[in-house]
Parts: sequence; C-alpha cells; structure tokens
Amino acid sequence: MGKLSSGARAARAGTLLPATPSRGPRARGAAAPAGASRLDQIRRVGCHLLFQYGYAGMTMRQIAARLRIKAASLYYHFPSKQDILFDVMRATASQLLEGLRKIADTGGGPEAQLNAAIRWHVLFHTQRREEAFVSHSELRSLTHDNLKEILKLRREYERLCDSILKRGQRQGVFLLQETGVIRNCILTMCTATAGWFSPEGPLTAEQVADQIRDFVWSGLARSTALPASRKTSLNGSKSCA
Repeated sequence: MGKLSSGARAARAGTLLPATPSRGPRARGAAAPAGASRLDQIRRVGCHLLFQYGYAGMTMRQIAARLRIKAASLYYHFPSKQDILFDVMRATASQLLEGLRKIADTGGGPEAQLNAAIRWHVLFHTQRREEAFVSHSELRSLTHDNLKEILKLRREYERLCDSILKRGQRQGVFLLQETGVIRNCILTMCTATAGWFSPEGPLTAEQVADQIRDFVWSGLARSTALPASRKTSLNGSKSCA
C-alpha cells in the first residue's frame, strides 16, 4: 500500500472539521490589543482574513493594507502566507494541547478529567472561533512538512484523550468498545461548536459545554458510576406528551 498524500493525511485528520463558520458575532475581532507588537498584529489580522476568505482567497497585500504597513515590514516577519497559516495552526494546536496536559496531570479520576476535557475543548472553540475554524478547515493548505508537524501535535492530543477514556474503561466507569471511535465522536462534537455557536444565542458557552458533557455521559457512563446530580439532569425531566 503506497504512502498517503498530504491531502489524504489532512482528510484523515479532518474528523474535527467545523462545517461552516458562524455568521454570528465573532468572539475575537481582527484588531490586536492596544500595545500589541507588530508580529502579534500581523498574526491577528492574518488569522481574521484566513477565516474570512480562506487560504486561497487571502493575500499578503490584504494584510499589509489592513495594517497600513509596507510589504517589506510584513515579509520581515512572515515570508509568505503559508508561514502565517502554519503559525496560526501551530499556536492553536499547542495551546489546546497545553490545556489538556494540565487536565491530565491533575491526578483526578477519569470522570473528572473527561468533564474538564470536554469543557476545555468547547470553551476554547467557542471563545477562539476564528483560530479554531482556520486550524481545522485549512489542513489541506499546509505544505508536506508543516502538515507533519501539526498532525504530530494533534496525535498527542488524541493520545491524551485516549488515556482518559482507557483509564475509565479499566476502572469500569466508562462503557466503550473502540476508544478511537468514541474519542473522535466527542472531539468532533465539541469542535463543531466553532462553526455554529453564537454568544447572542440562548445559551452561554458554559451551558453548551454542560449539555455536551451530559450527552456524552448519557451514552458512555455506567449508571452505577453516574453522579447523582447528573442522573437527575438526564432522567428527571417529565414527558410533555
């Protein structure tokens, strides 16, 4: 069997892809905070334009025009738009991974770690929607070497998720057969919030995270392991019929 192309590897990793960008207000705009360095300004505007137009539609000229800087200043920091895309993706994947590592290092039980992991993933993707959307929708636009580095970070994230699920399985807390299937289902559901969540909607990001957590628990946890408060929230509603 031949080696997978970069596009095929990106497609295989694309289980976390939000379908469309949210049309509601963005959690973060293109403008960098006051006092931000030129490098950070370019990163913020570059990410915003990638979100708006996609990699194929975004140009270095657009970034320079938006920041009102000369092309030489832009190219000093980023020689090409591929460098900007890679910078956005690497920063996003690294920050996600750092947060999950902290959760995995807490030493709590698999139930608490899974709850925290779901909350972390949802809040990251709802509060940093532009970075999250770009990092998943533009995988195919990365060069071969850049894609390899991003996929390495993503595999480590998946490995940590698997370790939480497998520990819960060994302890008899989680009912599951194939860890990879369950992990992909959970991550895809959490990641997709970047494509549809709006802060002007009826629920806060925290409430969305709680509902996704309860949905996961309703299918994953043994009834004897389900916390009493969660049993009430899942089973206590009366029929409207």
